[in-house]
Amino acid sequence: MAWIPQSYAGNLAYITNQGNDTVSVLDTQKKQVTHTIEVGKAPVGVAIATKQQRIYISNANSQTVSVINSTTQQKVYDIPVHVQAVGIALSRDENTLYVADWGGEQVIAVDTAHPEKQKAFKAGKTPSGLLVSADDKKLFIANRDSNDVTVVDTRTLKTIAQIPVGLHPFALTLSPDARTLFVVNVVSNTLTLLNVDTYQSSTVKTGQHPYGVTISPDSRWAYVSNNHAESVSVIDLSNGKTVKTITVGEFPEGIEYDKTTNQVVVANWGSDTVSLIDAHTNTVTHTIASPKLCRSFGQFILQAK
Repeated sequence: MAWIPQSYAGNLAYITNQGNDTVSVLDTQKKQVTHTIEVGKAPVGVAIATKQQRIYISNANSQTVSVINSTTQQKVYDIPVHVQAVGIALSRDENTLYVADWGGEQVIAVDTAHPEKQKAFKAGKTPSGLLVSADDKKLFIANRDSNDVTVVDTRTLKTIAQIPVGLHPFALTLSPDARTLFVVNVVSNTLTLLNVDTYQSSTVKTGQHPYGVTISPDSRWAYVSNNHAESVSVIDLSNGKTVKTITVGEFPEGIEYDKTTNQVVVANWGSDTVSLIDAHTNTVTHTIASPKLCRSFGQFILQAK
């Protein structure tokens, strides 16, 4: 029988469930989980390859990256990377997958067309969040235990700069205009706003133990998941002030803005749920169960076509 593609109402959020080695596929418009996919052991990070129709999932305990076909929602294969894979990101051309070695001071560059071709290069201590600049020329690495961000030339894989930030930098995201890197400093309870060209920075206060950040499409608001406060801070980026604190599930981690439905999607590690926040009213409208220890570290929403 020929396979018939399934249609989706909205974008798809890929929720890594670290506690049961699966990924939940959440249709953000229907507000329901459509698939649960078995991956490697202790999945954490997500990287979306739109052109390839692939989703890459880092598996910390099996030291692999699982590759999911985003059309069939089935795992295609696993890529052995031989490091404790947590942070993960793709180059803009989708030719290179970057995998942070949580247990070391390095990042692995994987050729997505030939995954056996891998190169290791230097990072700081306990590399965590990864993000590639919009022009594909720089890779930014948040180094949790050296309290800085490494900037790497993606052509040579050499360090360009090592920039001090707050205590325990973890997650990264980019402003819609691609000029500002947002760095979540877990222990400092701050965000560092870093100019991607000049490396000049400023600091904004968050809630307790921030773990993730996402920016509204108009660049006005930052949404920060506060892991120890079980909340999301809504920060006015024009003045750095928190205008609202939204109660979500226990120990929220991954967070991303869904532009199609104007919702903020939050993975709650402690309550095994996903909170959907209406970005117009800044209120939680739906709480959706997801198997165990939800994380979704990185950019985890596949935009609808």
